[in-house]
Amino acid sequence: MCGRYNIHTHFRCKSRDTQLSKSRELNGMMTDQSSAVLEVSVEEKGITPMPQILLNDTPTLVSFPMNTNDFHLKLNFRHDIQVRVENPQKIVEPLETYITYRVSTKADRIDYPHKEYVIRRRYNDFIWLRQNIAAEYPDRIVPPLPAKHTILGQLDRYSKEFVTCRMLLLERFLSRLVAHPILTEDKHLRVFLTANATEFASYKKRGTGLLRRMSNSLNTISVSYNSRQIDFEFDPIRNHLQGLSEKLAMLEKVAQRIHKERKELCVESHQLGAAFIEWSSNEQSVSAALSRIGHTITANSSALRHNLISNFISDWAQPLKDYVSYIECVRETLGKRDALQIQYEQSLIDLEKKKADKDKVANNDKPIMSFWSKTETDKEEKIERMSQVIPKLVSVVEANQERLDVCSNVFRQEFGLWKYQKKSDLKNMLTALAESHIQYYQNCVTSWDLVFKRMASE
Repeated sequence: MCGRYNIHTHFRCKSRDTQLSKSRELNGMMTDQSSAVLEVSVEEKGITPMPQILLNDTPTLVSFPMNTNDFHLKLNFRHDIQVRVENPQKIVEPLETYITYRVSTKADRIDYPHKEYVIRRRYNDFIWLRQNIAAEYPDRIVPPLPAKHTILGQLDRYSKEFVTCRMLLLERFLSRLVAHPILTEDKHLRVFLTANATEFASYKKRGTGLLRRMSNSLNTISVSYNSRQIDFEFDPIRNHLQGLSEKLAMLEKVAQRIHKERKELCVESHQLGAAFIEWSSNEQSVSAALSRIGHTITANSSALRHNLISNFISDWAQPLKDYVSYIECVRETLGKRDALQIQYEQSLIDLEKKKADKDKVANNDKPIMSFWSKTETDKEEKIERMSQVIPKLVSVVEANQERLDVCSNVFRQEFGLWKYQKKSDLKNMLTALAESHIQYYQNCVTSWDLVFKRMASE
């Protein structure tokens, strides 16, 4: 025993086990966010079965019961098609384990024969879709996908928290595509949203090797000449993208640090509330007041976890990372435009050099006595060859300039759409963040007001 019981002696008695209990409680309180998935015995109706590889046993389906009313992106570009990504299921096969997602589509378009489609896709299918759209529209800003899990995080790739975040970001990816005035018409996207498993697998086998090689060639040019002078018109955009990327990355790091501190505060508050409740049993004269304070502290700790901790990854941390990736997509598209700028400049340099060489040969009047007629003949042949090459170089310059002008105009349009979308997205993120804080502090103020009123009336 520690002698007469009061709040100070209580904390001295518990000080030996504080660090150990804090760690245990933290792990326990956050278990519900990373718990293993639950098994299901029956597939949902209306879902096209995934093709199964039957070797030694049948794939096992595991479902993720969760609330998907979290972050849903709303775009203002197109409203004739809507997509939802939900109901993730874990497929366990003899040779691999992966997650599939139910993709529900509602369409009001002529090229979509039916009004509703329900299919299942895995993450690799989303990768295939983005690669093909990027190859088909190299001058467009194609939205990013959530990044693959890291090696260090591989053990958590099937956790509820990880799958929930990926599911929401995959829905955001599709929502951006179907809302885009150009990308929404892509044939690969239509097949992705409407084809059943067998049709989709057959379509994927056709491949788009030529388009990918063309896209990769353009990327190679951009990397090879990235140190050259680029059109200054787009310098403010580059500076804006660089600055925004750095600020969002820094904001995400600060948010992670605050998140860690909040989890520690949540555990300590829970311990403090328990201490007050235990103390109340030893102080009969103020037992009711101490008990109310203890339960209020505990309730506020739960509110902190519910409002600011449990949804931090899906509502704030991952969307910030997603936007850093989105900025990289914009910079990549701008880099392709810069590659065309470099091609144009290089072809212009080649043309000017060839014209200068022709003038140099034409103005070379140095006499060579007995070999005069032969030298003059060689000179005329050189001028003739150069005269044949120059028109070809002029055509190349004009073609490169036309490609550059078209690509520049497309990028201006794309960047305008992206800025409009960025404003809406960031506003929604910040509004949700503010509302979660307001809700938490309102809960705290309300609970403490009730305690003070009861204490004043006693």
